[in-house]
Amino acid sequence: MTQSRDEVLRRLVREGVLTAAQALAVHQALDEAERPARARWAEVAGYVGGALLLVGAVSLAGTSWPVLSTAARVLILLSATVALLAAGLLLAGLGVRVRAGERRRAWRAWREGAERAGPVRRRTGGVALALASATGALAAAELSAAVTGTRLLAAAVTGLVLAAAGYVALPVGPCAVAAAGFAALTAEAVAGELSGYDSMAVGLTLVGTGVAWTALVRAGVIRQRRLGLGLGAAVALFGAQHGLGTGADLAWSYVTTTAVAVACLVLYRWERAWVLLVAGVAGLTLAVPEAVWDWTDGAVGGSIALMIAGLVLVASSVLGLRLHRASRPDHSP
Repeated sequence: MTQSRDEVLRRLVREGVLTAAQALAVHQALDEAERPARARWAEVAGYVGGALLLVGAVSLAGTSWPVLSTAARVLILLSATVALLAAGLLLAGLGVRVRAGERRRAWRAWREGAERAGPVRRRTGGVALALASATGALAAAELSAAVTGTRLLAAAVTGLVLAAAGYVALPVGPCAVAAAGFAALTAEAVAGELSGYDSMAVGLTLVGTGVAWTALVRAGVIRQRRLGLGLGAAVALFGAQHGLGTGADLAWSYVTTTAVAVACLVLYRWERAWVLLVAGVAGLTLAVPEAVWDWTDGAVGGSIALMIAGLVLVASSVLGLRLHRASRPDHSP
């Protein structure tokens, strides 16, 4: 008689070929492989639902938002936040049932539910939790504007708390993106409040935020390594370029951009993530024309500036390819 899948997996566990956790992972992977169409349609439906919710919110903001009271705005945003949080937890399968007499803590049970959830449910749940951090931030902004007259700091901190909590509950890409975005926004708001929105202070704080985020990725706190490194590099480059267009001294901007770009290329020697090569090449391509423009007091024309940017881009690409080739393991005998 042909054995069922569950019987085979149980036998392999008894024989010590697989652990119980490995058998569960194999079972889930086979389930996902057998139901690709249904899972994909469920994922698409979840994304479409989120898009419709976003379009409805934008439509409401454009038509009825100005005439609503502050209390009504906060109530609507808080309701959306609660609904998205609940949807995210349910989609990710975190609402697990705890058996009678079981003494495990609720948090541990929730985390086990997240681990058992399939990739589609984890992704859609992560999108819902990321959107919840955004609507929660907007609710905090409306409330803070009514109380203190300011919006940015309250919105940034609230969004960061919700995004970080969402990532702890469900460590997936959408939650990581939301956490990185609100971390950068919080850094900008705090540095701006303390420095009177001095462009150099805000920019350097953002660079530090990008470095700190990269350190969290390297330490394994952020599980999405390639995505996390890309987010850290993007925040650092954004901070280095923060002073452009504000009339501030350009020197610190292109010097910092060069430093970030070189750091990304150096880090690539240890972290073989293509996003670091892209960030390094992009940083050098931005910094060198800016430096030339500054050194010549803007005497360089647009065509020459484009030629310089193209030359730097080609040179940076060659350097990146050499680093990529050098980082490959040597398989020669």
